[in-house]
Amino acid sequence: MNCILWLALGLLAVLPLRGAAPVLAASLAGRFEVASMDAAVAHRVAAAAEEGWRVLAAPLGLPPAFPSPVFVRVVPAGTPGAPATHDVAVETGGLVTLWLGPRAQEGRALRVALVDALLHRLGVALHGATMQPVVASWLVLGATGWWETRVNGARLDALREASRRRSPPEIVRLLDGPPGASGSGGDDAGAMWLFTFLLAESGRGAEWPRLLARLLAGGDPQAMLAQAYVGRFGGPDERELWWQTGWQYHVRQRVLPGLEAEEAREFLASLARFVFADEAGADRLVPFSEVLARRTEPWVAAELARRGADLGRSVAAMHPFYRNAALTLAEAFALGVGPEADRRREVLVAQWERDWADGRTLEAATSEVLDRWESRLRASAR
Repeated sequence: MNCILWLALGLLAVLPLRGAAPVLAASLAGRFEVASMDAAVAHRVAAAAEEGWRVLAAPLGLPPAFPSPVFVRVVPAGTPGAPATHDVAVETGGLVTLWLGPRAQEGRALRVALVDALLHRLGVALHGATMQPVVASWLVLGATGWWETRVNGARLDALREASRRRSPPEIVRLLDGPPGASGSGGDDAGAMWLFTFLLAESGRGAEWPRLLARLLAGGDPQAMLAQAYVGRFGGPDERELWWQTGWQYHVRQRVLPGLEAEEAREFLASLARFVFADEAGADRLVPFSEVLARRTEPWVAAELARRGADLGRSVAAMHPFYRNAALTLAEAFALGVGPEADRRREVLVAQWERDWADGRTLEAATSEVLDRWESRLRASAR
């Protein structure tokens, strides 16, 4: 019934705009597909979705792609019955559709909506198309907080400072919060630190991946926690002590998050990859040099500015292998206009390609050395 309702709303949204076609913007295949009547909104949402996937791929154990993407539909303002923020529907066959209302098309509300939809899609992938995933509010808010603090170290520092001045919430209150993104008792910080703590407590026993899969299937979260993190606590009192000790440890850490080599590589590759529609309306991968050559065009200039801002927040956390490439890319994004800037453009493009190749070489060489060392250790242990 929910699917039929939203199909009707979608038709209502399109009928007054007969003759106007929605703009489709997609991230990498099998991740997100965004449809909106506003091209700027479509591309903004798609860029945010790709960033969220990159940041959350490791903590959520995401595959490179799903068989079908999360379909994101931006509901035009004034559509009767449209959600104020967002709604996620799991349809027949396991298709996941995210409906974005007027108040969830940018900022934190957009990130919460994308995380909510992504967790639903992960639940379908883990448990099949016949099961309706159960997504707890603390899980949505915790993953959203992880995303926000990993792309903005200053936000993490501010959150730590604020959290040191308060007591940790009871873990039961967080775990037993309502499903959806309505909030864990209004405690976004508590949800983020619980997400961080459970990730850090997971080891070779894959405690966190097992807990996440069970949570998305539904059931008693307290029992699931005890089953996944075996031996960490006895009764409820020990569980609370375990959690509060973890809270105090993580809010007092002085180290800002850094990107692993693979994360840095994927992040920079996504920033340097430009896909635009050609005259026929088909997507075309545009070389970086050509994008910079057209940097004075309003749409290109806006996109370069957006990507430059995203990169600027992450340069300090960049892996050493790719730091030179990141600095060169940042300079290219901020390139001005004029004959001198045109000459500098060619230099920066060539420098970017060299720095990128150097980073890839260092990463591959290091991986090879570590693989050989690990093989020797396994051989000596036999």
